[in-house]
Amino acid sequence: MENIWTKINDDLPLYMKYICDKYELVCTKISPLKTALIGKGFALIIAIDRFDAKVIYFYKENNEEKVFLCDNYFAEKYDSNDRINLLEEGECENIIRNNLIIIANGLMNKWENVLKGQTDWIDKYKKSKWFAVERLLPEEVKRIEILL
Repeated sequence: MENIWTKINDDLPLYMKYICDKYELVCTKISPLKTALIGKGFALIIAIDRFDAKVIYFYKENNEEKVFLCDNYFAEKYDSNDRINLLEEGECENIIRNNLIIIANGLMNKWENVLKGQTDWIDKYKKSKWFAVERLLPEEVKRIEILL
């Protein structure tokens, strides 16, 4: 069942290729609308929504899964340098693709520590106004854990 959203998710590795190459992350589709960038002990999941793309952070602490919705926390640091080479807006598809461009640029420019697998940022995140716990489906977790 291909539609605009599954097609964007299929294309997501193209947006994240530079990040994956530089930080040795494995990019893998975990569901029709979610793709994970998997590093050593963590995963960044990009979830495609109707008009947006979300960033979810997954890791294990004391063998317990921790899943946080981090898109707003990360986006708070994005600036005009992260909003370059955007597509002409108008269609829903371009809005989502622009979000992916901004996320990729913003992660590279502002969140290198996250991409390297560092977790020192999590305490600040938990104290922020953006702190939110997220849930993943069991089959999504299973696909991530195979590669962790």
